Amino acid sequence: MASVAEKVYMDLVARGKDIDTAKRWRNLIMKFEVCCGAKNIYERDDVIRYLCWLREQGYRQSSIDVMVRPVKLLAQIQGWSFPRLAMPKVRDGDVRRPMLSHEEVCQMIRRGKEVLSARELAYLALSTTYGLRREELSGLGRIDGKVTVDTVKGGPVTNHMVPNEIKPYLAGYERTGVRYMSFVFRRIIKKLDLALSGENYGWHAIRRALATELLYRDFSLINVVRFMRWSDGTVKGEFGMLAIYGKRNQEEVDRSVFRVHPFLSIWSEGGK
Repeated sequence: MASVAEKVYMDLVARGKDIDTAKRWRNLIMKFEVCCGAKNIYERDDVIRYLCWLREQGYRQSSIDVMVRPVKLLAQIQGWSFPRLAMPKVRDGDVRRPMLSHEEVCQMIRRGKEVLSARELAYLALSTTYGLRREELSGLGRIDGKVTVDTVKGGPVTNHMVPNEIKPYLAGYERTGVRYMSFVFRRIIKKLDLALSGENYGWHAIRRALATELLYRDFSLINVVRFMRWSDGTVKGEFGMLAIYGKRNQEEVDRSVFRVHPFLSIWSEGGK
């Protein structure tokens, strides 16, 4: 008998969904099984337990929303009612989205070469090059001539090229927990003695800085979407259709980004 994760995978493939999406949802159901145990049928308490576990792991609400979608499909397949869970509404004014400046990111790289460990440098090199989300940075796939990134946000699994500028720094990379990645960021900031105004700074502040700098350089907006691994669903209207139709080879996108990348040259300054 097929496992529940395999049932979700086969259901999506049968509906004609993308194979990478089906695999990603299968992996998320496997996480659900690890949390709640293997059962013939699940119930409301299992969903509550899973949501509690995700919050304890430090996932943001936007990530949790994505990660429970496969469970909703599992409920449909198994014929049980997915609970309606009221989520507190957050006012726009309560949401703070800090972003590092170009100079602050350059400072992090230059100082980091002097004081950070090999592992911390690997995280910083990957973050400043690809604008990785915390969840992406904690669980990368292979790193050799390519960096394999699973967005966990509805976007495609992406195989990025590795530019020569950061290759010397990637040997220190290790997979780790999502919550630990937040701790690593705070530790890096402390080691670098970098004064940041405000709160809630994390790896996403580097991601916003990279996306902003690419746009300042009048770089193709569609290629920014592809490089930053946003899903087609995040862009609306006529531009959304352009993003869907404007498919390009990822290597071409990466090469075009690397030519105007705001931080790569800093990694090559003076060598390792």
